[in-house]
Amino acid sequence: MRMKGISLGSLCLALALLPGCSNYRSGGTSSGGAGSHLAFAAVPTDNGVAAYRIANNTGNLTQVFGSPFAGGLSPGSVVVLPSNKFIYAANENGNDISLFTIDSSTGALTEVSPRTPAGVTPGPLLLDSGANFLYALNRSSGTISVYSVNGSSGALSEISGSPFPANQSPVALALSPSGNFLFVVNANLAGVSVFTVNSGVLTLVQGSPFAVGKVPLGLTVAPSGNYVYVVNSNDNTLSIMSVDPNTGVLTEILGSPVATGTTPEAVIFDPSGNFLYTLNEGSSNMSGFSVDTGSGLPTLLTTTSTFATGTNPVFVTLDSSGKFFLVSNQGAKTITEMGINSTSGALTSSNSVGIDQPATSIAVTK
Repeated sequence: MRMKGISLGSLCLALALLPGCSNYRSGGTSSGGAGSHLAFAAVPTDNGVAAYRIANNTGNLTQVFGSPFAGGLSPGSVVVLPSNKFIYAANENGNDISLFTIDSSTGALTEVSPRTPAGVTPGPLLLDSGANFLYALNRSSGTISVYSVNGSSGALSEISGSPFPANQSPVALALSPSGNFLFVVNANLAGVSVFTVNSGVLTLVQGSPFAVGKVPLGLTVAPSGNYVYVVNSNDNTLSIMSVDPNTGVLTEILGSPVATGTTPEAVIFDPSGNFLYTLNEGSSNMSGFSVDTGSGLPTLLTTTSTFATGTNPVFVTLDSSGKFFLVSNQGAKTITEMGINSTSGALTSSNSVGIDQPATSIAVTK
């Protein structure tokens, strides 16, 4: 994932939907108020976090009064705790992590001092499934900082042994569904490093990094945990790697890699795990694939396999309703909803909102 005109360290602008607002429907209540839920976007150029209200019945986004809210230096990634009470923002130029409380009535944010130290240029943040540990990928120092999470206060405590070495040029990370393995993309090494995970402690798997294509930028793990999918931006390809369930060792499968659109930045599954999509920054679209869940091999959708986004999309995530993707378009300075046809896998562009500064990463709570 890259951002032209802004440093690689400013890559991960994040947008997070509160889990209490996970039902995308007409009516209903949430921490964002009746009939709506909340979204948050880190704005590195504003040194703050923007907040939006999303209407449940239409998906329309409106900015929360007082947004953006002041934070650290160049916040690039945001995650929200499942309690809906706290947000973390990785400040890439401050080399630390901010904690914000969320006003459940208004959606306003208030930063809690002090900030938590991280490595150099902390980028993507990742919570494990139980929200017990927070992982921060430090791009410039080539490490991963791991913190235990106090669910009541939101406070972070760095665990013993952290930060852990992550090989050169780490740019993205993902956990296996079981939480036993952590996968890290090493862009300049054209590989993926694998770590075993034990109560947050990371141990590098022998053979890491495992070779993929040129300048890999994003990855995702199959819902089964049996396969890892990696987009290679300089090759315009998608690598498919099988995962040894005992060791975490990766092996490229027969038929890999497959072609994508131009300059793929990210890859994502639909809720069913039957369809896979690459986000192509250079061709301003998404490529859609059906996936053989047994072999792991993706095949382009037969009717239409490319779906237009805004100009220069750089990140995509699934809304908590499971009905649409949220795509951040750097060139267009918009966030666009892409509706998902659960039968055919086709995507339809629907609501879009203009933003003052481009978003480069989106994170949605479960």
